[in-house]
Amino acid sequence: MRGSIWHVTDRSVLITGAAGGIGAATARLLAARQAHLSLVDMQGSALHQLALDLGGAALCHEVDITQRDALEAAVAVTLDRFGRLDVLIVNAGVVTVGSVERGEQHDFERVIAVNLLGAWQTVHAVLPHVIAAQGYILFVSSLAGTVQGPLHAAYNSSKAGLQALANTLRLEVQSLGVDVGTAHLLYTATQTAREAVEHPLMRQLAGLRAMKPQPVEATAALLVRGMERRSRTIATPAARLALTFPEVFRLAVEGLARRHGWAAAIREQEGTDGGRDASPTGGF
Repeated sequence: MRGSIWHVTDRSVLITGAAGGIGAATARLLAARQAHLSLVDMQGSALHQLALDLGGAALCHEVDITQRDALEAAVAVTLDRFGRLDVLIVNAGVVTVGSVERGEQHDFERVIAVNLLGAWQTVHAVLPHVIAAQGYILFVSSLAGTVQGPLHAAYNSSKAGLQALANTLRLEVQSLGVDVGTAHLLYTATQTAREAVEHPLMRQLAGLRAMKPQPVEATAALLVRGMERRSRTIATPAARLALTFPEVFRLAVEGLARRHGWAAAIREQEGTDGGRDASPTGGF
């Protein structure tokens, strides 16, 4: 089935982190293809507004994916309405900015709880139903899970763990008719991504140029195209190059850090604004 077009029309799709950014843009494209949508997010008002924009047919669940009972209830409602669950898009996530030395434990734990443990709980809740439908699971990750930058230790760690979760799951379900994909995204123009990439601490690191963000609509189109092909890996050409030669890119980043004295600059500039929670995003 992989490599041919797997039409999403009339398929049931559950999206976490659906209220804005990548999740909302993806929901809009899938609605245009007449998929049945089940939208999960903590931002209830934005979620319901999105459902109205889509014509009111989408299910809305104001749910924190770290709360297992609420998540399982959302899955049950989805099955009751649509009768099946074909696709899961694991998109919900948060980010915090701060060094390993001065970052707050609570902030670090929150990122891991949402981005990794929340992802596991979501997969655990839907997996039997996706297996029954011989469907597709897409993890929205980031190149930060493969090639790490400074001041995002929690986010980097969570995305590396997410990719390991996806790779493990693929081994366990590949003979059951289920495909598992990972999207290795670069900088997408969501509000939270902008706040993280353009954070004052990041801007003060010499030699670290801000990337031009990819429009959220372009990222959503990339995800939907990958879904329609049940792709194992979804990435832009630049991200694919880094995935092919990760150690080369890691060494290049380490070289920048040494040449421009990032360690001293971070310790000097971080001050009391060492870490900061951000609202949900689908990644960089």
